[in-house]
Amino acid sequence: MPPFRIVLAAGLLVASVAVTSTPAQAEIAKLMTVCAGQLCPSFTLKLTPPKNWVEDAEASKAQRLQVMVPRGKTFSTADAVMYVKVSVRRDTQELADFVRVSQERWREAVRDTKIVKQPDVERANGQVAFQVYRYENPSRPQQRFEAVSFSVDRDKDGNNFFVMVALTGMQKKPIDQAMKPYQAFLRAH
Repeated sequence: MPPFRIVLAAGLLVASVAVTSTPAQAEIAKLMTVCAGQLCPSFTLKLTPPKNWVEDAEASKAQRLQVMVPRGKTFSTADAVMYVKVSVRRDTQELADFVRVSQERWREAVRDTKIVKQPDVERANGQVAFQVYRYENPSRPQQRFEAVSFSVDRDKDGNNFFVMVALTGMQKKPIDQAMKPYQAFLRAH
């Protein structure tokens, strides 16, 4: 399988913020890295990969995301890859608006995409449930089949974030087979 190159929907890279009252807090780390000669902030979720999955530290660093793969695989050899993107929430943008803008931008970039809403996944930590969508992207061979989930979170300092978790791959069967660990990951975070 050729190496993955994750292409995020433009809306996922848009940092958007709101003040909310949520009962629990995530462990979100704030990092500063040098990119293009400037300091670039980034955020990561303290995560525990699902059973039989591991974080691929090299791919995470290269992609500037948190990348997880089945144990024994790498980012470039896995049939299914999970990744997490944490974005700051600005102003008063609600989750529904963030999802809408993200999907609009994805549809502009990937004209043949099909996006179908799936049942939400409740989280064990009491945070807002993940809104789950299945994507089919015929013109994006490395991301042909995906599950993309969106939620909100706060860190211990009260900062607000959007959390997006994707499961992506070239073939439908590996994505379907990875849905149970993916949903377990969503419930646990």
